[in-house]
Amino acid sequence: MSASQSHPTGEQPRSGWPILGRYIAENPWAYVVAVLSIAGSSTLAAIIPRLVGRLADLFASHHLELAEAHRLALWVALVGSVRVTLGWLGRYLTAQHGRIVTFRIREMLFEKWERLPVAYFHRHSTGELLSHALSDVDVVRQAAAMGINTAVNGVFMVGAAMWFMVFRMNARLAFVGLFPMFVIPVMIRYFGPRIKSRSAEFQAALGRMSQAVEETVGGIRTVKSFGNEPVELTRFETHLDELVERKMRFVRLSAVFGALVPFASALGFVSTIWYGGYLVIHHQLSLGDLVGFLLYLTLLKQPLEQLGNMLNTLQRASASLTRLDTLLSAQPESVDDGPVVAEFASLGAVEAKNLTFRYPGTTRDVIQELSFSIRPGKTLGIVGSIGSGKTTLAHLLLRLQEPPRGSLFLDGVDVRDIALQDLRRAIAYVLQTGFLFSTSIQANIGFSDDNGSPDPARVAHAARLGGIDEEIERFPDRYATEIGERGVRLSGGQKQRVAIARMVHKEAPVRILDDSLSAVDTNTERKILGNFARENSSATAIVISHRLSAVCEAGEILVLDGGRVVERGTHAELLAYDGVYARLWALQAGDVGQSDTASPDLVEQEGLLEILRTEDEEAVRSEVEEDA
Repeated sequence: MSASQSHPTGEQPRSGWPILGRYIAENPWAYVVAVLSIAGSSTLAAIIPRLVGRLADLFASHHLELAEAHRLALWVALVGSVRVTLGWLGRYLTAQHGRIVTFRIREMLFEKWERLPVAYFHRHSTGELLSHALSDVDVVRQAAAMGINTAVNGVFMVGAAMWFMVFRMNARLAFVGLFPMFVIPVMIRYFGPRIKSRSAEFQAALGRMSQAVEETVGGIRTVKSFGNEPVELTRFETHLDELVERKMRFVRLSAVFGALVPFASALGFVSTIWYGGYLVIHHQLSLGDLVGFLLYLTLLKQPLEQLGNMLNTLQRASASLTRLDTLLSAQPESVDDGPVVAEFASLGAVEAKNLTFRYPGTTRDVIQELSFSIRPGKTLGIVGSIGSGKTTLAHLLLRLQEPPRGSLFLDGVDVRDIALQDLRRAIAYVLQTGFLFSTSIQANIGFSDDNGSPDPARVAHAARLGGIDEEIERFPDRYATEIGERGVRLSGGQKQRVAIARMVHKEAPVRILDDSLSAVDTNTERKILGNFARENSSATAIVISHRLSAVCEAGEILVLDGGRVVERGTHAELLAYDGVYARLWALQAGDVGQSDTASPDLVEQEGLLEILRTEDEEAVRSEVEEDA
């Protein structure tokens, strides 16, 4: 669903013009000077045909003298110079502030994206969001710059020319020459909404094509490994065909409208020659006035054509501003809904009390009556089947999803009563995917540094604890190595270890590792965990993993199934209990054979592993979809 269509209550999207209006209101003098300059330039342009007409009358009456010709030429030069200067000033100011508007809107978009919940980005594609920031904003810039120029220039030039033609020359000829202009409002009424609609369709198609490109480039390794280049090419061509078809629908309509406006101007020109010639022959109009009329119609041809183009621009800008306003009006992520603890500084104690949670709009509890307590500096291990609520718990601690009040506490304070910024500063979170930015290794590890210039020694220390320091030292540029988009130049295990080093560098009192050792071998895993054990850190750790070797040293281990704790205890206690954990440990340790004659107990254990890995697929899909 595109942003422009995301209106849950079903009402029509509101106008986005206040976005531009607010900026103009903040910079009134710049726009006042720009409008007055353009208006003055356009008005002065309407004086020149009168001066030329005066010259023609003197010539026709044989009263033209050299001094008079010089005087009229100087006036034309003076008026022309002032007109050009004022026009330049007005266009410069509108172009300058059009660029500033572009910067401001993109800045607003980025700030908004940072405050939107994670679920928003699962509902809206990357291509769609990029289309907002690039195409839509550029259309608004054209309206803020060219649109204002064209509108003011057209209105004042047409107004001044009509005043001279009607009140200073011949009203009847003015009516004949300007009559075709009267159909322009009718054309605007007809074409305007249709142009806006087709512009919105084109922008939406552009977003879908951008998303297809982003996915193909981002997944180029997968595409090549499957030999699916022809399939992806066909997919892209489908999006491109749709884009071209939408654009051509827009262009055809715009071209018809753009042609009708100059056609009306040309019709007025022909009518003026016919009727004006008649008036001159019958001595009811001077030759100079007829020349002036023709010059006025020639002068009006460009602004009339520009007014047609301006309408196209304004209709496109209206559609783009509506889309931008819809995005900027999207509900931000959870805000502090009550008094918050001032200057909260966590020691790392985490507690859950009968935590029960279900995603909005669903009927299944993802987590049910979960309770645990971790003292500062201790480690909690969490294992369980897919869809058992492990990652959801991490999201609740970070308030990426809002937990119920009175269910999750940090140092005895309800996480709902802690300011979001303070809460997230207190927690360092490593995802399984280990997302990295397309910059240097040092910048990625030092991502949490507030001033953007991380201390190299501190970065190197974090890399050592993350078990990636030796490999970084072998790179030609070491920590300055650029790793490409999303760390494409690193292996999966290297990316995970850089992400772990980033977590260490943050020095947060609570660390959450969400299956973030899955891409490293067991020796590297032991090395990293050993580094953490020798670190003598006071940080509390929550280790979520499918690999039990990653949690066996934890002070307490929770085994989740269907959102409930089915077993809890230390590694030794759980092995002695001989339940789900012990059986899974035996399977992962290779103690269960694969013989076809395996005993019923062993078959049951193998079935248990399968249950732990694939149980409740519907619940898994529900969790993933709602988390999105």
